[in-house]
Amino acid sequence: MEAGETRSDRSDATRAELIASARRLFGANGYAAVSLSQIVEAAGVTKGALYHHFPGGKKDLMEAVYEQVEAEFTASIADQVLPDLTDGADPLAVMEAAIRATLEASLDPELQQIVLIDSLSVLVWTRWRKIADDHSLSVVKALLAAAVESGSMKELPTDPLSHLLMASLSEAILMIARSEDQEKAKAEAAESLGALVDGLRR
Repeated sequence: MEAGETRSDRSDATRAELIASARRLFGANGYAAVSLSQIVEAAGVTKGALYHHFPGGKKDLMEAVYEQVEAEFTASIADQVLPDLTDGADPLAVMEAAIRATLEASLDPELQQIVLIDSLSVLVWTRWRKIADDHSLSVVKALLAAAVESGSMKELPTDPLSHLLMASLSEAILMIARSEDQEKAKAEAAESLGALVDGLRR
């Protein structure tokens, strides 16, 4: 333990290193091809340390990795588009920009492997959906609320609408990941989702 470092600091660092190592390995090789031994070796810790932080072993690690990737992904999209709201941009135009950015980012191989392939096969659907909603649903709700307030959108109930849009976007990125021509699938998804957003306009 380094000078000034507490036991809590060391524990947090160990957990972070396990997640980082698992993320690299899962992203490169896929969840099924990665063993616990490979993860602890890459992290430089023992299996005892892994089970201390993740009692469920590899499955719990997968959930932590997925949550981290989802959080970073959502933050990246929000950083790209939400500042435009303060500059007076049409919230629905910002929504369309967020959709395009999301679809573009979904082409990333690591994101596809972790978010769209492994986490879906390892976690139950309700847990997968909740993690996605915990991070991204608030962005969709904020954009819809701003659109209603600005008068650019029909006065529709934003809570159920945000869930429906999130479901549509989730299906779109899954469709892209499974497509043999992902660029074509991305373009078609962007066009279709853009039409949905246009239908919300007054």
